[in-house]
Amino acid sequence: MTRFPLTWPSPRCLLVALMTAAVASCASSTPAPSSAKSSTGERDTAVVHEPCEKDSASAQKVDVNGDRMPDIIHVKKDGREVCRVVDLNLDGAIDAFIYYDGNGVERRRESDFDRDGRADEIAHYERGAVVLKERETNFDDKLDTWDYYEGPRLARRERDSDGDGIIDQWWQFNNPNDPRCAVVSTDQNTDGKPDPNSVVDLCAESYGAPKAIPPPPPGSASTPAGAAPATNAAPASAAPAPANAASQPADKKGP
Repeated sequence: MTRFPLTWPSPRCLLVALMTAAVASCASSTPAPSSAKSSTGERDTAVVHEPCEKDSASAQKVDVNGDRMPDIIHVKKDGREVCRVVDLNLDGAIDAFIYYDGNGVERRRESDFDRDGRADEIAHYERGAVVLKERETNFDDKLDTWDYYEGPRLARRERDSDGDGIIDQWWQFNNPNDPRCAVVSTDQNTDGKPDPNSVVDLCAESYGAPKAIPPPPPGSASTPAGAAPATNAAPASAAPAPANAASQPADKKGP
């Protein structure tokens, strides 16, 4: 019988393997959209309503404003609430379906914001915290936007801007202090990948690197006696830097 020598991987290989496993573990912690079809960015854009038996015999209907129409419907099964139907603005139309897991914690919410009787947003929850929102934003009754959350903060977004069912925009919300700020990449050559030359920083000017503070002129109180004047001193006609430039927080600096 041929015996093969027993060899051990080098420390460097072990380190690479551990790092790869760690990255894979982190990546798997973010749920993939329920409508994902492939790794190429293709999506199933159908807005699918999860059944909630609001007319069942066990449903408990609550009339909040006394108009003899139910504003809240608690749908129960085996003694526990499995879903809830809510008319938030008391106009007689359903605004949201809310679904609960076996522990009574919210796991899903379908919201109708434009009151057309169809869901515009489907939010997915884990342990009561939102992790993904699938949205329909252009009134064509198809999903086109997928928002991913880390804790309470919107972290990234994927969009199908042309309605062909394939992701062509990638948003990274890189400033925790301003949810309007994002770095956006687009797929302009239709290869299913972000184009490097398409990157746009929506808040580059507002949280970029602070303006440099010009050094004090020679002979001022802040210049030590005998010290050589700074070679990069600003001209006398240059506008002074903002008074708060030096105190800008670190998170206002560029990436």
